[in-house]
Amino acid sequence: MLGLGLLLMITVEACKETEVGTIVKDDKQAPGPLSNAVVENLNGAAKITFSLPGDKDLLYVRAVYTNKRGVVWETKVSRYLNNLTLEGFGDSDVYEAKLYAVDKSENESVPLIVKVHPKTPPFVLVKDRLKTRSVFGGISVDYENDSEANIAIVVLANDRLGNFVPIRTFNTRSKTGDFSARDLPSVDTKFGLFVRDRWGNLSDTTYVTLKPLFEVKLDKSKMKGLILPTDARVFPGNSIDALFNDDVSNNTYYHSTDVDGIPQWFTYDMGQTVKLSRLSWFMRQGWYFMLHNPRNVEIWGSNNPPTDGSYNNWVLLTTHEQIKPSGLPYGQNSNADVEAANLGETVLFPIEAPAVRYIRFKTLRNWSGGSYVNFTEITMWGNPQ
Repeated sequence: MLGLGLLLMITVEACKETEVGTIVKDDKQAPGPLSNAVVENLNGAAKITFSLPGDKDLLYVRAVYTNKRGVVWETKVSRYLNNLTLEGFGDSDVYEAKLYAVDKSENESVPLIVKVHPKTPPFVLVKDRLKTRSVFGGISVDYENDSEANIAIVVLANDRLGNFVPIRTFNTRSKTGDFSARDLPSVDTKFGLFVRDRWGNLSDTTYVTLKPLFEVKLDKSKMKGLILPTDARVFPGNSIDALFNDDVSNNTYYHSTDVDGIPQWFTYDMGQTVKLSRLSWFMRQGWYFMLHNPRNVEIWGSNNPPTDGSYNNWVLLTTHEQIKPSGLPYGQNSNADVEAANLGETVLFPIEAPAVRYIRFKTLRNWSGGSYVNFTEITMWGNPQ
């Protein structure tokens, strides 16, 4: 009898719990409206704080507005919040937003109509502060993105058919930085620049005419490794020459051993004396911003490298640190990270750097903190003497 009584008690309690958690699906009663709206206008956005109705079955708050292109945007927040932020405004005009309280049966309240007046959107602020300059083989663009908005900066120029088209799209959410569009002839060139945000809003276009500095892509068939006594030892089956075969896949690559530690370096002969403009190296595919790809480097040049492997007769041309565009933790890559890796990491040489024939590539730190270096390719540009 005791066991039967206990079973009845458990059954009754279970039924009570089920009954309390049941949602009435056919409720036709709309919740009360939101009230007491307070607007804080932001750059390209507006934060609206409000008072919630007292309905116990309130589920969420929905806000709707229409942009200038006729696209309807919607934002939802749970019943536990008394504010929401509308984003994606393409200008600083006045907009009307409608806010609805929605209950568990998806009944909507009458709308609370709110006027918002967003400040200048971030993509416009970025466009207005772009700075350009001529560089070897192209144009360099400096940007400031104080709000760290997710934007794309687009550079346009005439293609071979005379069409004014995008030649470089740079995606970023960094606060400040620069990028370049390259491989252009050294002639007066008309460029256009505009900025796009993640909602598809576009700034107007700024036009500038610049003359890229002369450079050519160097002939890799003339390049070959030069083994000197202090250079890092190469892992069996790999070679320095693998960096000059235009293969950026994982089929061939340079790979040092781990016995020499960091810093370490290797040396190569360009086969000609060159006033260098830039160098690009390419990380191993599948290991972007990871493992033993170079991160901090020094590039040295010489016209008469000593046979003892010392740094006599060598001049430091430049130093460089590879920056991960997204700033994500180790092992996590964004689309911007992959795009940057596929383009290659570019090292710029100062215009006052001397013309040289021999290069010493010195790695001060790799991406894993390990003791060896590997990557797939080096490409160089400059003005052969």
